[in-house]
Parts: sequence; structure tokens; C-alpha cells
Amino acid sequence: MRALLLVLATLLVAPAAHAAEMRLVAAELPPFTYHVPPPTVSEIGEPRGLVYELVREMARRIGHSGTIDFMGWTRAQELALIEPNIGILALTRSPEREPFYNWMVNIVTDDLVLVGGAGVDVASVETVKDRPTGVLRTSGAEALLRELKFTRIEPASEEWVNAMKLRDRRIDAWLAPRLMVLFGWREIGGDAATLNIGRIVRPSPIYFAASRDVSQADAERWREAFAQVRADGTYDRILTTYRRLKVEPIPEGKRRFERIEWGY
Repeated sequence: MRALLLVLATLLVAPAAHAAEMRLVAAELPPFTYHVPPPTVSEIGEPRGLVYELVREMARRIGHSGTIDFMGWTRAQELALIEPNIGILALTRSPEREPFYNWMVNIVTDDLVLVGGAGVDVASVETVKDRPTGVLRTSGAEALLRELKFTRIEPASEEWVNAMKLRDRRIDAWLAPRLMVLFGWREIGGDAATLNIGRIVRPSPIYFAASRDVSQADAERWREAFAQVRADGTYDRILTTYRRLKVEPIPEGKRRFERIEWGY
């Protein structure tokens, strides 16, 4: 009887332990989290990205499965806001978002830059406040444009869409982290040397964040894992890989659809 009780107890405890694992969510935010080929080209793509690989490595070190669910960016943020025990990759820490998340690990810091179309002056945000400006939907950059009273904000579901619209002169300016600008521009076949990158608007710290309910003890486990990744050279190896990344352009004819919110 005692042996039977021990078996039953194990069966009851195991699901609870599994359910306690933090759910990790992400979206198509290259070069931080994305698929090759992207979902607009194929439903079977390989997940990768600077933040994706580093969080997976941190997860391995703390005994987490490392499973990361991809979804629309708006949906990912909503989950981390309203559901418990959610980890989110890769979220820019900004004053607008500060109170709503547990900011666990600063993976990398980029620059939020203003990019102009051919002949457009982007030395100051004031010069384009009333011109069509592309931005990633529900991003910290969009919140900043609204705070700055931009009058013609044009949100897009992914940064490659903004790159395409800037190339085709459907927008005059584009606000995004520099690394995302470079990736998106190359993804549509653009030459990065031709980009009209103007003012750095503010730093763009890219975080592995979590829902507010995640305890400080759990957050410390992830931070300790990140410290190990930095100390043993894994961070530098992965960072170097993405700094040297060659982005293969995707012919527009191969895009099967332009995702609005990817069905979420």
C-alpha cells in the first residue's frame, strides 16, 4: 500500500512540476528572434536569433526545456501582461513599458535610429513629425512616436515591411533599432551602405523579460545563467556569429502573404 501511495504521489506531483515551467514566447523580430525561411515564405522554418540562442542556452543551464512559442508580437506582449509565469523575448525596455514587466536580463543594447528615404532630412525628429513614418506595431518605438505627437504613423507587423515601404517611397521615415533596420533592409535586397540613417533617438536595450508575477528568486536563476554565459565565452561567440551574419534577400515573389498579426 505504501508503495502504491508513493506511485500515486509521483503521478500527482509530476504534472504540477511541469506546469510550473515558465512559458517562453517570441515573435518574428530579426536578428533577435526569427525563422529561416520566415513564415511569409514557408510554414517550416528553423528558429534562430541572437536573443533566441542566448535564452535557449540560459534555459539549458537552469534545467528549463528551452521551448519557445512564436506568435504575433502583439499577442506575445498581451500574454506577458495578463497571464502568469510568462517569459518574453526580445522586449525593448522603455519608459512606456517599465511598470508592466519584470526586466530580467539585458541581452544586448542597440540604438533606436531614425532612417530617412532618399533626400529626406532625418537629422532631427522634428523634420519628419508630419511625414509618413513607419514603425513596428505595438513596439516601444511606436509608443515613442505617439508620445512625440507624430501625425502620420504607419505601423507594420514586421520590419521588412517598413524597409520595403521606405524603398518604394510609401513612407518618408522609419524608426527602429539599428540591427533590425540593417536586417530588414538586407532582407529586401537593399544595400546597407545606401541607408540614410540619421539621429540616434535613444538607446534600445533588448531584454529577456517576464510577467510581473515571476519571483525575484526565479529571475535571479536566469541572471546567474546569463552571467555564466558571459563568463565562459558563449555570449561572445554567439554575438560574433550575428555580427557577421549574411542576410539572404528574399525575392518578393516568394512571399506568400503579408502578415498583419499572423492570425493572432
